Amino acid sequence: MSHLSRRGFLKALGVGAGALVGTRLPGAGLFGVAHAATPEPTSVVCIYLNGGINAIFTGADAFTNTAFGVTANNVLALGGGVVVDNAIGNAIPQGVRQRVATVGIRHGISDHGNAQRSFFASGAQSAPLVLADAIGGTGAIKAAVVGGNGLPGGGAPAPVNGISLQPITDMRATIEAVAGATPAANVVDRDGAAKGLVAAEAMSKGTVARHGQSLASVNQGLTAAIATLQKPVQPFNTQEFNTAYGLTGTAVNSFASRMAAAELMVRTGTGFVIAQDAGWDSHGDTGGTSVRNMFTQRIAPGLRTFLTRMVDGAAAQQRNVIVAIFGDFHRSLPGSDHQSNGAALVIGKNIRSGTTGKTDARVSLPAGTPGIAGLWQLLGAAAKVSTNPFGANPHTALVG
Repeated sequence: MSHLSRRGFLKALGVGAGALVGTRLPGAGLFGVAHAATPEPTSVVCIYLNGGINAIFTGADAFTNTAFGVTANNVLALGGGVVVDNAIGNAIPQGVRQRVATVGIRHGISDHGNAQRSFFASGAQSAPLVLADAIGGTGAIKAAVVGGNGLPGGGAPAPVNGISLQPITDMRATIEAVAGATPAANVVDRDGAAKGLVAAEAMSKGTVARHGQSLASVNQGLTAAIATLQKPVQPFNTQEFNTAYGLTGTAVNSFASRMAAAELMVRTGTGFVIAQDAGWDSHGDTGGTSVRNMFTQRIAPGLRTFLTRMVDGAAAQQRNVIVAIFGDFHRSLPGSDHQSNGAALVIGKNIRSGTTGKTDARVSLPAGTPGIAGLWQLLGAAAKVSTNPFGANPHTALVG
């Protein structure tokens, strides 16, 4: 059986280029283990529609026979007042339809860049990394962006307590090094590679200290690689995995592959994962045809597979996975332009069916609907973190 060299392993994981970062190892020594700050393995998976999310995916009943092509025949009532277009409703397995909520977000922002940056900020810190830090867990990789290199509206955020965002653009290295693919063309000499990385980290300590900012990716990458090699190999059937998501390789270059990569990261203990999809700035789509087709063709297949495997049935007994689907803002009437509010569809076993800040026929939300902070407060509450870093959840009716 062939083995990857230490140099080859590093190259595959991207150490030195910031491609494998996101590990926190608290405690007295380098080999300390991060203990979970949640009562069970927990992951928050955000699906972000770059450009905006039409309100038919979060509150379609507001437009029945009046706008966006909504009729009584193309919507699905999920319970608790949650009514969504069939394009997304049909992607939600029957077993989790009673665990879906819509969260109103009255952020007052109508330009893409500001909305995207604001959605992922918590004061001066990165909201995803703050949440990943609060979730904790034993995974070597705490936060990941699948199929991209950064968050919407900007590049990789500054680390939070040593946790950084790891880009996953090809699953091969993760499958072989973290999950232990069976069969695998190459198997890492884990013990030897770990010793080599520890030596490399020790030798570079002085240089990294003098150039902390420019060499941050090297420092974080080495730490994450060492932690990865120290984790037990997990059996993983690559063929079954690819068949489930309809994939032919390991590159993360489609939405289905992003959902596959999200499952891979969830299974290896990552606390926060974001998958993005572009092309949702749907000006002129007054009948909702364009967004329906995009969701049905691009998003629904991978989303349905992920929810079935990670949230539905027996999967919910193994871990707490929360999925949040949102975008820059809602699309306005009459021209499907920019509305200065939005909503997120949130799915998970600790989510109660219901809606807060229900969208009306003008695509407006009631005064007093919480803003962006309220979404993160809800996600922290649904994740059952020991201390919610975002503050008290204003959407208390939606979390069980």
